[in-house]
Amino acid sequence: MSYIRLGWKSIKEQFYVVIILFLYQLLWGFFLYKLINSVVVRFLQRYPDPAPNEISQTLFLMEGQLRILSSSSFRLYLWMLIGMLLLRMIVTPLIRAGIYNGLIQARDEEKGLPFFTGMKKLWKPVILFYWLEIILLCTPAYWIIPKLKPILLGSIHNAPMLLHTLPYIAGWFIYGYLLHQIILYMQFGLISRSGPFRSVLVYVRYIFPSIGISLVIGGYTLFIFGLFTAVSWIWAGFLALLLQQAYHFFRSLFDVWQITSQYQLWYNRSHKN
Repeated sequence: MSYIRLGWKSIKEQFYVVIILFLYQLLWGFFLYKLINSVVVRFLQRYPDPAPNEISQTLFLMEGQLRILSSSSFRLYLWMLIGMLLLRMIVTPLIRAGIYNGLIQARDEEKGLPFFTGMKKLWKPVILFYWLEIILLCTPAYWIIPKLKPILLGSIHNAPMLLHTLPYIAGWFIYGYLLHQIILYMQFGLISRSGPFRSVLVYVRYIFPSIGISLVIGGYTLFIFGLFTAVSWIWAGFLALLLQQAYHFFRSLFDVWQITSQYQLWYNRSHKN
């Protein structure tokens, strides 16, 4: 908890970073909303009514497949989505570079806006680490997707079969979490010039406090999400819309808080050793 409190103190010194990240998440969410509203909702409106039997459901899926393969507008939306994902893969590490540099300059008590100087100074290594993380995260898909494919196809007629996917998804999630944390600590060591591999040893040695930080802040995030979602279901309308948009702010706040708290753990333990 001491590292979480120190991380919160770092946030208060750079609260404008949370605002920038919130606007970024808000714009990305708006794009996804417009895309889904233009493609997916229009497609789902053709779902058979009344409740479909097995034949009408199969015809609906066949029609959807034919529309996907033959529609030029679908290919346009697909290229738009790919383009926005590529743009996100560039913008996200730039924001992270600004956050990391802010942590270092706050520790060195330098003045100015370290977020923007960090984007200029650290963008190359942070982008490389970000892309490396994505590549390593997607690598298990080569083995996992062939195992999941027959289960997902069989679940169309037998929904309980989806339970067989849980071990694969849980294992992939744990792998992704550990990978993200290791690369995060490697970036701490790189930008602080203390060595990325030495930082990995710090993470391995203090992995349980690091997991504790993730659980506490993750618990805060889940609590806010559950609270806002419950209120949205009970009082639908403008209040629900307002809360859903406000959730992006709290999510951005907790994302930065997670990074600053992990940095405090890394800094104190690496310099103590």
